[in-house]
Amino acid sequence: MTIRRTALPLTALPVTALALALTAVAGCGPEGSAHPAASPAVGAPADAAGAFDPEVAVAHADPAPYAASLKLTTTAGEGDERVLMDMSGRVNVNTPTLGSHVEGTTTVGGFLTLNSTESLTVDGTTYMRDKAKGTPWKKAPSTGDDGADSNHYGGYAKVLLAAGPSARKGMESEGGVPVFHLAAHLSVEQVRRADPSNAERMASNGVDGLDYQLWIDRLGRPVRGEQSMTVNGKLTVVKGVYSDFGPPETFVPPITAG
Repeated sequence: MTIRRTALPLTALPVTALALALTAVAGCGPEGSAHPAASPAVGAPADAAGAFDPEVAVAHADPAPYAASLKLTTTAGEGDERVLMDMSGRVNVNTPTLGSHVEGTTTVGGFLTLNSTESLTVDGTTYMRDKAKGTPWKKAPSTGDDGADSNHYGGYAKVLLAAGPSARKGMESEGGVPVFHLAAHLSVEQVRRADPSNAERMASNGVDGLDYQLWIDRLGRPVRGEQSMTVNGKLTVVKGVYSDFGPPETFVPPITAG
């Protein structure tokens, strides 16, 4: 997308942790999906079992634009104070400007729904409304993550690879697709090399590091990601999954947006 970060502060809702998809959206699909097949110059070669070198996959990641379905879940806190944010929709990846259409709900304590939002991002501009309440579309404030550089997954993959052998957890399967699992605890400075905006928000809220996991395919594209950090004493976990890949899609601004 891509979906942009919203302007909500961490103290209101820990959306800074949404680096997996609110600022960094990429995805991958199985061979034979609607995404064009890889050429020999793209990605990493795989053996008969599907195993590949993740460093080669990331170094030769497929730059072709595509669209994907996104399922993003964010949780923070526990018990009656537990905040759950569910988001899903379609996003463009590797396109010159951001584009997405997603819907989501935020609940507290497992029963109280705070909002039911719909978000539409067109050429880097995001429009939002509360769909359940029927509120009009409003243009969201810019957060500085309006360009194609807000796709940060490639940067995180490189930082994880540079973290050493312990970050290379090995081959796994995700939805029948061979993937390589990367995972490590990253400091603010390591995050800064992949996602400067996320690092700034972490630092400004006294967060000194996070746990980051990434599952990539042989084309260097993320299949799944997970990020966790403690913010204001509350553990915040963000999980993203990508599917249904196809050509980039056209998103049109809402007619009634203010």
